Amino acid sequence: MPANRTSSTKAPRVPMAGLVLLERSAIRCTAIVASLLMAALVGAPCASAFWRSVGLGTGSAVTTLLAAPTAVTVPSTSLGAVPVSWTASAGSITPTGYYVTRITGSTTAAACGSSPAALLASTSCTDNAVPIGTHSYIVTAVYRSWTAVSAASGNITVVLPASNQLAFAQGPSNAIAGAAMSPAVTVTVQSVGLVPVANVPVTLTLGNNAGAGTLSGTVTASTNLLGVATFSNLSIDKAGSGYTLTASSPGLTTVSSAAFNVTPAAAKTLQITTVPVSGAASATANLGPITVQRVDAYGNLVTAGNLAVGLSSSAAGTGTFAATAGGPAVTAVTIPNGSSAASFHYGDTKAGTPTLTASSTGLTGASQAATITAGAATKLVVISAPVTGAASASATLGPVTVQRQDAFGNPTTAGSTTLLLSSSSGTTIFAATSGGTAMTQATIAAGSSVASFHYGDTKAGSPTLTFSATGLTSATQTTTVTAAPMSRLKFVGQPVTPVDKNFPFSPSISVEVVDQFDNRVDSTASITITTVAPCQIKGTAVHTAVAGLATFADLQPQGASSNCTLTATSGTLAAANSSVYSTK
Repeated sequence: MPANRTSSTKAPRVPMAGLVLLERSAIRCTAIVASLLMAALVGAPCASAFWRSVGLGTGSAVTTLLAAPTAVTVPSTSLGAVPVSWTASAGSITPTGYYVTRITGSTTAAACGSSPAALLASTSCTDNAVPIGTHSYIVTAVYRSWTAVSAASGNITVVLPASNQLAFAQGPSNAIAGAAMSPAVTVTVQSVGLVPVANVPVTLTLGNNAGAGTLSGTVTASTNLLGVATFSNLSIDKAGSGYTLTASSPGLTTVSSAAFNVTPAAAKTLQITTVPVSGAASATANLGPITVQRVDAYGNLVTAGNLAVGLSSSAAGTGTFAATAGGPAVTAVTIPNGSSAASFHYGDTKAGTPTLTASSTGLTGASQAATITAGAATKLVVISAPVTGAASASATLGPVTVQRQDAFGNPTTAGSTTLLLSSSSGTTIFAATSGGTAMTQATIAAGSSVASFHYGDTKAGSPTLTFSATGLTSATQTTTVTAAPMSRLKFVGQPVTPVDKNFPFSPSISVEVVDQFDNRVDSTASITITTVAPCQIKGTAVHTAVAGLATFADLQPQGASSNCTLTATSGTLAAANSSVYSTK
């Protein structure tokens, strides 16, 4: 029996002529007596301790016992393999390990493959190939050179098995995937003379795995006093015809059940089983077929009953479904009784990757992305906003962007397209860049759907731009060109010779404020009309322009004259001279 020792502690030394060395030998008689008494009670030897200390001070020692294992347990009967379990030794000392001894009458034998030289670390083991007869077991705890032996277990009787040791009392019945088999499967274990044997472990496994399924539930059970092992929660997840179960137990011949079938559970999920469809935009459903199937929670195909499957697309308003390629539009298809799947086709006028969804009440739906590409180009479209700007002799407005599209408005990028550029105004200029070299055509390159350019016009107004290409519908857009900054004056109402003297000019004299391209400018400039002697005029010779136009309604020539000219002036604007006139 080991002892924990606490060595002595030296006391502080005091000056003295010499050192006093004290050797003590302490045998704690009281402790020994107590240890002997304890040993007598638990069957373990007593322990003693001896130590030396040098110097002055005190010493102490703590001793304890190696406790024996308890509660050694075995079944009451067995067919040859005996499971043994026990409760580990209690106390502060943990055993190095255990060995098990089988007691048969007055003889003993090592059990579970253990011995003082081959210790077990666990608190259970199986003693195999035990001879027929009645036995009991003890377990010995070991720590270094000390041992502690348990009390003996109860008796176990090992009996001779019959030739047909295992049998299915209640074999497996046809079942639904994932559901517990009902009634519960039972297996009997009997010895010679059909005597039931209790506490025998029986394990069930799949024999013929008809549907590649998994057997779930408690697959190992021990026989009761009637020799019956009951399996109450067995299930198989995959449907199949001709499954069998195999029952086995250590040392016994296995036995197989009769064949049984597993059918699918109720439909749980929809699945799209075909690859994602891809194709050109179309107003009819011509992509597919797309196949949707119903399965139960375990992936088994379900064929029972009719099932309506709703169809929808994330491309709302542009997608269409049909039961057949190019057929009438539908919003649902039916999986008929006896089948697990239905097929349909899809079409969409909008290029992109819409998500197609199949759904049914109470089931988890299925989704899949389709790929819709643009069709062949059929038309040109101006996709930039109308340009607005001042009159110019160079192309500074824009950019103007023209796109080629298919019949459904999807941009197309296949091949190159040459665009012809024109305007309803005769004073137009197009250029690839702002202020660039004039051109009359542009190219939409392969791989692109657009071409951009700039526009200019010297004439104010709202010209219509037209873009055309062979085989495509042309595109038009109205642009707004305003006058450039005011530059000069211009007579628009001229004197008509000869004119009547002392009467207002007819038609009235009128003057415009114009830009460098003769476009009237929205101006309120003050304009003055003068002439040179001997020519004379009378009336209001100064008027403020309204929207760039000043009219001199009461202006009249005076006296007889010839080769007369009117001059219009306004600040820094370039002056204008009228045509020559004479009076009569």
